[in-house]
Amino acid sequence: MLHILRTYGKKGFVIGIWLFIIAIIVSSCNTTKFVPQDQCLLNKARVKCVDDKTVSTSQLSNYLRQKQNTEIFGFWKLQLHVYNTAPTDTTTKSKKRLAHNAFKMGEAPVIYDSTLTEISMQQLRQQMNNMGYFDAQVDTQITVKKRKVDLTYLVTANQPYTIRSYTVDIHNSAVAKIATDERCKVKAGDQFSAATLDEERERISTAMRNQGYFYFEKSMLEFTADSSLDCHMVDVRIHAAPYVFYLDSATLARLQQQYYIRSVSFDLDKPFLRKNTLRRACRLRDGERYAEWRVERTYARMNALPPVKYVDIAFTPAGDSLLDCKITVQKGRLNSISAEVEGTYSAGDWGIGAGINYSNKNIFKGAEVLSLGGRASYEWRTNGGRAIEAKAELGLLFPSNVKVNVAYNYQQRPDEYTRTIVNAGLGYTIPRKPGSRWTHQFNLLDISYIYVPWMSDYFKRTFVLRSSALMASYEDHFILDWSYLGTFSTYDKRHPDRSYLQFAYRLETAGNALYGIAKAAHLQQNENGSYMLWKIPFAQYAKGDLNFTYHGIINPKHHLVGHIGLGVAVPYLNASVLPFEKRYFAGGSNSVRGWQARTLGPGAFQGRGSAMLYNLQVGDIKLDMNLEYRFKVLSFLELAAFTDAGNIWTIREYESQPGGVFLWDQFYKQIAWSYGVGVRLDFSIFIFRIDFGVKLYDPSRIEENKQWRTAPNGLGWKDDMTFHFAIGYPF
Repeated sequence: MLHILRTYGKKGFVIGIWLFIIAIIVSSCNTTKFVPQDQCLLNKARVKCVDDKTVSTSQLSNYLRQKQNTEIFGFWKLQLHVYNTAPTDTTTKSKKRLAHNAFKMGEAPVIYDSTLTEISMQQLRQQMNNMGYFDAQVDTQITVKKRKVDLTYLVTANQPYTIRSYTVDIHNSAVAKIATDERCKVKAGDQFSAATLDEERERISTAMRNQGYFYFEKSMLEFTADSSLDCHMVDVRIHAAPYVFYLDSATLARLQQQYYIRSVSFDLDKPFLRKNTLRRACRLRDGERYAEWRVERTYARMNALPPVKYVDIAFTPAGDSLLDCKITVQKGRLNSISAEVEGTYSAGDWGIGAGINYSNKNIFKGAEVLSLGGRASYEWRTNGGRAIEAKAELGLLFPSNVKVNVAYNYQQRPDEYTRTIVNAGLGYTIPRKPGSRWTHQFNLLDISYIYVPWMSDYFKRTFVLRSSALMASYEDHFILDWSYLGTFSTYDKRHPDRSYLQFAYRLETAGNALYGIAKAAHLQQNENGSYMLWKIPFAQYAKGDLNFTYHGIINPKHHLVGHIGLGVAVPYLNASVLPFEKRYFAGGSNSVRGWQARTLGPGAFQGRGSAMLYNLQVGDIKLDMNLEYRFKVLSFLELAAFTDAGNIWTIREYESQPGGVFLWDQFYKQIAWSYGVGVRLDFSIFIFRIDFGVKLYDPSRIEENKQWRTAPNGLGWKDDMTFHFAIGYPF
C-alpha cells in the first residue's frame, strides 16, 4: 500500500482501497474455510410464497430461526470474508493477533442445522394461521453443493378465512359499549387476523382506562374463533377471560370501579425546578377522573423539559374509588460544553476552524435553556492572502416553546470584501399532540442587517459592477422575514424495523410589511427604484422548500434511503435579486457529493479555476435527488454506496452567470450526476461521516463534449473526485 502511494501519489490511495477489497475477496473465496468437514454452510435461506403474491415474504422471514450470514448488496458476505482472512495456523504471536482481529471484526459462518429448519417451518405455519391462512402448507427445497446449503421455504397459502360474524358477549355495559362503537377493528367480511384481534383488545382496554377504570387490563378479554363451518369463514366472539369468573368479589369490584385522583404531589431530589413549571407540564389534576391519556401526556411533557433526566408516575389507593399520584422527577445534567476543530481544503487553499458551545438547561430554574456558541476559521490563500470568519450566537428557549436568539457574523476575504451580519429572531414551536405525525414551527420575526464596509477595487470592478445580481448582494441591506416549517413523519419508535417516510416544507417571505409602510409613507428610493430605510434598501422575496425522504428498511442492518429536495425563491417589488445569504448553492456533503460545496452550477455555468467564482455559483432554484444504500458491518461501523443528482439555476438570465438560467427545454440536460462510497462511524452521541464522491455527468463541460466523466474523457483526481467529512447522515 505504501509503495503504491509513493509511486502514484493521491491516485494511489484509491488504487490501494480497491486492491485491499480485491484481496479480501480473493483470500476468502473459500467460504467454508472454518466449516467442519462433516457439516455445511447455510449459504441461502429464503421464503417463497407459491400461490399468493399478497403475502409478505419479508415479514415471514422474521420467523426463521436460522438465516445466512449478513450480505451486502444481497450477495456479498463481507463479514464472513473478513472472518475467513484469519490464518488457520496461529502458532506465532503475529498470526494469533491477526486471527483475533479477523474473528472480532468478522462474522462466523452459519452452520446449517436441520432442527432449526423444522422449528422455522412450525413458526411459519403458526404465523400463516395468525394471518387467516388456516390451510397453509410449508415445505422446504434444499440444494447442497460444495458443502453449501441453499434452503427455500415454500409456503402454499391456500384460500384465507374471512370473518362471517362478530359477536360481543360481555355483560359489563361500559366494555360492551366500547366494543361495539364505530372504531371497532373487527368487522364481518374482513380477512381473519390474530394481530387485528389483539389490537382490538388493546383498544378496548385503553379506552376503559381513559374512562377511569384504573385496573382494567386487556388480559381480561378473550376471543374465540369458530372455524368449523367448512366454508373458509369463521365466527368470532369476544368475551371475558375465564379467570375473571374466579376472582373474589373485592377484586372484581375493584376492576369495575371508576377512580378519581385525590391528590398529585411531586418528589424532586434537591428541588431544581419551580413548582409552577411542574404544574404546567403535568396534565393530572386533583379531583379529576383518572385517564391514561393524561398520564401519557404528563410523561411526554415532563420528559421533554430539558433539565429532567427521569420521570416516574406512581398511583396508590387512597380509599374508595380514590388514588394518590406521586410524580418523581430526577435532575439531569444541567450544564454542557462542547468544542470542535476541523481542517479544510478548498480550491488549493488550506484552512482551520474551531468552535465552542455552552448550554445551561435551567438558567432561571424554570426549564429555560440558554445556549452560547462561537466559531472562528482561518484560511491560507495560495495568493498569499488570508480569509477570516468569526461568529457568535446567543439563544434562549422557554418552556412555552418560544425561542429568542441573536447572532453576529464577521467575514473578511482577501482581495474581495469585509462583511458583517447581525441577526435577531423570535420563534415559536406548536407542541405536538400525542399520536400526531406533524410538527409546526414559526419564525415569527427574523431581522438581519448586512453591512459591507470595505470591498476591493478588483472585486468590485471584475465581479460586482459587471453583475446586477452581485451588485444587489454586496450592498448594505436589511432582511425582515417570516417563515413557517412543517414536518411530517411516519416513523414509529415502537416499530423501528418498519420503513417510514419523512416530509418537510418551509415557506418564507420578507419585506412585505416594510414595502407597504414605505410606499404609504413615500420613503426615499435609490437609483434602482427600491425603497430604503435609513438610506439602506431592504429585501423582498418569497421562498419555498420541499423535502421528501424515504427510509426503506430491508432489515436492521440494511437500509435503502431516497431523498428529493426542491427549492424556489423569487425576488419582487423592492428587490430584483435575492440576498446572497438566501440564495441556493449545490455540491457538498448534503447535496451532489461529486462536487465540493458551492462549486456546482448554476445550470451549465463554468465556475472552475477561481475561488472568487464561488460568489457566482449561487441560484434561485435548487433540485437535489439522492439514493443511498447503507449497511452495518460492525456495531459502530456502517458502509454506504450512493448516487446523487441535481443542480441550481437562476430565474433570470444574468450576464455574469452564462448558462445558469432555468429553461424548460434545457434544465434536464444540466442535472449533474455523481456516485461514490462512504463510511459512517457511530460514536453513540454522534455519527462521523466520510464520503468519497466521483463525478459522472458534469453539465459545465457540455460545450467541450466531456460532460460524461469517464476515463476516456480524462477523469482526474483533482477535478472529478472529492472527499467530504461531516457529522450525521446526509438526509
